[in-house]
Amino acid sequence: MNKPTNPPQPYSLHCLESVCTSVICALLLAGAAPAFSYEIDGNKWFRAQATVYVSMPGLSATKISWNTAAIEALNDWTERTVFQFNVIEESKDPCVSDGFSSIDFKDDFCGTEFGERTLAVAVRRFELQELGPPNIIEGDVVVNAQEKFDIFDGPLVQFGLINNGLDFKRVALHEFGHVLGLDHEDVNPSIMEATISDRFELQDDDIQGVAALYGGLSKCQISDLPLGTLRNSLNVNDCTVQELTVGGSDSSFIDIYQFEVSDTATYAFTTTSSSVDTVLLLATPDLQYLGVESDSVDDCDSSLSRELQQGTYLLMVNTFDKPIKPDCDNIGDYELKSHVTSNSTLPLGPTTSLLGGSSGAGFSGGITADNGLTYGNTFSASDSLDISAEIKVDTSHQGKPGFIVVAAAIGEQLLLLNGQREFVEADLNPIVAASRKVLSASESVEIAKDLIPAEIGIEEIEANMFVGYGLDSSPAEVYYHRTAINLTVQPAPSDGP
Repeated sequence: MNKPTNPPQPYSLHCLESVCTSVICALLLAGAAPAFSYEIDGNKWFRAQATVYVSMPGLSATKISWNTAAIEALNDWTERTVFQFNVIEESKDPCVSDGFSSIDFKDDFCGTEFGERTLAVAVRRFELQELGPPNIIEGDVVVNAQEKFDIFDGPLVQFGLINNGLDFKRVALHEFGHVLGLDHEDVNPSIMEATISDRFELQDDDIQGVAALYGGLSKCQISDLPLGTLRNSLNVNDCTVQELTVGGSDSSFIDIYQFEVSDTATYAFTTTSSSVDTVLLLATPDLQYLGVESDSVDDCDSSLSRELQQGTYLLMVNTFDKPIKPDCDNIGDYELKSHVTSNSTLPLGPTTSLLGGSSGAGFSGGITADNGLTYGNTFSASDSLDISAEIKVDTSHQGKPGFIVVAAAIGEQLLLLNGQREFVEADLNPIVAASRKVLSASESVEIAKDLIPAEIGIEEIEANMFVGYGLDSSPAEVYYHRTAINLTVQPAPSDGP
């Protein structure tokens, strides 16, 4: 990540001209190139949507209302791109910075003269973000009422005759492109050309430009976030913030992890590293940032804790585009630890199987040290732990002879719980079963009861546990969950000074 030394200007202006006369608002038309070359600077709307107020009384010479044409222009962007304009037919002044986006005719540009041959101006207002360019929070269009407009499709000049004015709809279409975040484009055919032309519809370059502007997350790898410990590195193979946010100058590397929250829970994340200066960011899938931490002064570590409601979240491990601590670089290995505290057991993710079979089974589970008041994954070696899981058996498997399997992965070692409630070295041929029975609709699995790690010589350990079931008719197939029940045991606190 980076921190701008100066805040961005709160407004940007884009205007469409009938003739190229300004180096800012219009550019000379260049020859078309075969590749898409849409122009974007990364400024965009949160969630790829904006509400625009439209109330433009009056009819054009072709008896089409200005209001209808403006709404149709907004709908064209919505229907043909990933961006959504929401329309409210209510009057708002585009010259007032009020948080409302709008369009209207004006005799001047909000108190100053329009530039020569300027047809319309788009004004955008911004808000700083944790990563990448500022978000757009308001976009207004001021149309030059001194120009002569009509509403029609096709060439500006038809059958050798000049129409009763320039086409208003293509002007609105162009300006709304600026509102959603596109800049002028004069290399490939585009409605975003700086000079009005015979083009009156969105072109492929326009559509691809919106897809690129709002599709940064799809260009980055997103990994599932397990509870417990994960080791990774920030390096040249990672996505950059610039790629993620589609703009700006932040070239720092970033790893992105996704996780699900089924009920209100508190999550705590910690990164430790001897080489890379880590920054933790928590966000929603549409990149609303909920928390950022890079609080360590003396080392390269970072920590972040938040109470989260039900939903999907992204945890990002980032660094600075330029090192800011003498002992910390912007590439290197890190260790990420994830902890959770919840009032209920946790869903254990999608179902999978050893042989690739599908099922409608469901799994949940958890670990408690207070008889079910709370569940978590990180405990002291002196805690008394109950570990359990619940299996919702596929309806087609209910009432059939089968078996329950419990596995624990500790580093490279895989253990299976046997019928004597002992974890033994894994043997998958045949599979060691914790129990055999006729399967019910729901199966409760007790993995451990009143387990005190310190009493069996365990002061520190990390284990990932899985439960599953199979049918006697297919003994090599086991249906289980992808998300582990993570147990992280830390040394018991010392009683001494």
